[in-house]
Amino acid sequence: MKYSTLSFCIFAALYGATADAAAPDTSSATIEKIEVLGHKLTTQNHDVAASVSALTKEQIARQQAADLNQILKTLPNVEFSGSVTPLSGQPAIRGLYGERVHISVDNVKRKIDSDGSQNIAQINSLGINPDQLKQIQVLRGADSLTVGSGAIGGSIRLVTKSAADYLQDNQGLGASVSVTHLSVADANDVNVSIFHLNDHSDTVLSFGQVKYSDIDVVADEHTDEEDDIQRISKIKNESKRQNVALKNTWYINDHHSLTSKVDYSKTESIDQPYAQRMDLAIAYPTLAEDYKNDYLEGMVNYTYQADNDLIDLDVQAFFSRKTYDEITKGFIERGSNKINYDSAKTGESKRHGLRVANLSTFTGKVKHKLAIEAQYEAESFDQQQWDDNPANLSTYYGDSDASNWSISIIDQSQWWQDKLLLTGGVRFDHYSRSSDHFTGYQDNDDSALSGELGVTIKAAEHLNLYAKTAQAFRAPSLQELYKKDEWRCHIGGKICFSEPQPDLQAEESQNYEIGFGLNWQNLHYAENLSIKVMYFDTEVDNYIDNVPFMYYIDANGTKQLGSLGPEPSNGIPVATHRDYSAKNIGKLFSHGVEIEAHYSFAALDMYLGYASMNMDVEGVPNFYLGTIDYQSQPYSEAPADKLTWNSNYQFNENINLGLQLLHYRAQQRLDDAMLERGFGTKTYTVYNLNAKYQGTGSLSNFSARLGVDNLTDKRYLRAPASEANDPAELGRNIKMTVRYQF
Repeated sequence: MKYSTLSFCIFAALYGATADAAAPDTSSATIEKIEVLGHKLTTQNHDVAASVSALTKEQIARQQAADLNQILKTLPNVEFSGSVTPLSGQPAIRGLYGERVHISVDNVKRKIDSDGSQNIAQINSLGINPDQLKQIQVLRGADSLTVGSGAIGGSIRLVTKSAADYLQDNQGLGASVSVTHLSVADANDVNVSIFHLNDHSDTVLSFGQVKYSDIDVVADEHTDEEDDIQRISKIKNESKRQNVALKNTWYINDHHSLTSKVDYSKTESIDQPYAQRMDLAIAYPTLAEDYKNDYLEGMVNYTYQADNDLIDLDVQAFFSRKTYDEITKGFIERGSNKINYDSAKTGESKRHGLRVANLSTFTGKVKHKLAIEAQYEAESFDQQQWDDNPANLSTYYGDSDASNWSISIIDQSQWWQDKLLLTGGVRFDHYSRSSDHFTGYQDNDDSALSGELGVTIKAAEHLNLYAKTAQAFRAPSLQELYKKDEWRCHIGGKICFSEPQPDLQAEESQNYEIGFGLNWQNLHYAENLSIKVMYFDTEVDNYIDNVPFMYYIDANGTKQLGSLGPEPSNGIPVATHRDYSAKNIGKLFSHGVEIEAHYSFAALDMYLGYASMNMDVEGVPNFYLGTIDYQSQPYSEAPADKLTWNSNYQFNENINLGLQLLHYRAQQRLDDAMLERGFGTKTYTVYNLNAKYQGTGSLSNFSARLGVDNLTDKRYLRAPASEANDPAELGRNIKMTVRYQF
């Protein structure tokens, strides 16, 4: 089934270019300000009872970014987690990342494989080429109603370009070529797209490659001479990503169409610092690691739109296969001895699924749309590793399998002369996890019911009031459930462990949001002025985290909490083991406010975004005392408050200039132990500039962009801080892009 589905995708994409049939109007719908709330349920951003953002293809292009994270972090409460090195980070929404954020490309999920503490391969496994994107939609907060497991933090929906987008709905054959140079890594990003549009089909074939060299960061010349990390001005790096995608829509007739897509990406980072930590790179220059990911995805989607309003049917099938390699090479010296660290890990994750969905539209005294959707997904994961000797193969996940099936019903209705908008529904999910290595345990098998209700009241001509309640859940991943490993916690130090946790419970969250929106159109001083303010409050039960659990084994063979040592603390014996297994640690609480404002008048366009939030957690083991603290305490992953301001001015038909400001407030809301170790961050501001030249006349198909990121070339620390001196920004980055469409 897997390979036949993939073959069908390729066949449909190629055949669509030559098919001859009567077809409907292929003009592309304007989706720049439309938010997807379920199967083909859409509404204007201003009317959505949720905190949402949408980036258009022009806003994406202005960033001149080859990495998705650099685009997303301009939005309120959206950051990235992981190393500042390109291709290493992953998106985070409201302080949650990894499998707590749902990411999809053209309605197919892109899963971040994680064992809870880190990505499986240390580099971004999404393999997304920003040059192919037409729109980015970000919904902050619980979204399980529409996507199921894994959207406690929110969802990111990516839509790729079609031929109609390149050709502006004009039929024909063309090609687009763009080259971007990024000075901060001496990187070149090259993209080529070939497209064809006629009455019967829309086809795009895209190629892309970006290659990075060593990364420039800003050294802190005023720090102590002993602080080697903050004095570093360049991070060793050699990484690249390659993309190939073929997308086609075949318009069979007025009622039937078929969309298919094949997407392949290859990502690698060579000779990276051990564990991507600069302190270890300085201490052990003879160690290095290589990270590699290959990703292949095939999708086919059949659409039937009947003459009546009751049937708008989609049937979608997909298959994906991802492989990864993590290779450690080198040695460390202990006196006259050399300890060999050569090792390798290789793994493979496969997913396939089927989705059937229908939208019915009802008219009458109450207008409403009803979306019904059923889904089935299956996943398998396998991993092998060897240390010192390739003959000593082992595994610490086993051959693991997961499956999930679900059904959802979502209704969108308008009442009271369209002044009351309701979007609500319910979804039932059943999931199962198993591993051939732990047959002594029962399968991790459970179900979840997710409900959601959003209310928008048009209280006045320009005023909307919002209220929303939503439930979400995240089933434990295969890697969290079945990881069994041991390693040196610190190079040359004690041994740490991860142990299987097959009884993990799913995370469950309850999310509440209230807010208001103001919106004016065609004023004397503004063509558009809109403001949206949302307050949210979220509680996550059974939160899963890889917190350190220190213990010793007593005379009865029972695990007992232990202290850090080397001497007993408060009468608690010194721990002999450190356990980093995933655990349901308790509850996570978060609340905050998010604001977005848009203003446009004549040649001026402005955007303002603001986010502020607190995160607290209960039930965390204390690493230093060997106890469990059931008191509420600040959670270290909370992002700093952020203000984003974008301004663009169109001087004439050729020139557009823009200024971007990212202002981060100091993040000192951490527990005392982290503050004492220097994990707090200070207030800082990043300034970015961008300019575009658009040709006219004989040069109408030519455009050029110039951008400068981190204009003042200052060093900033990360919030949340993964290391006390980990830079959050690259050095000054001059970006140049030229594009020509044939």
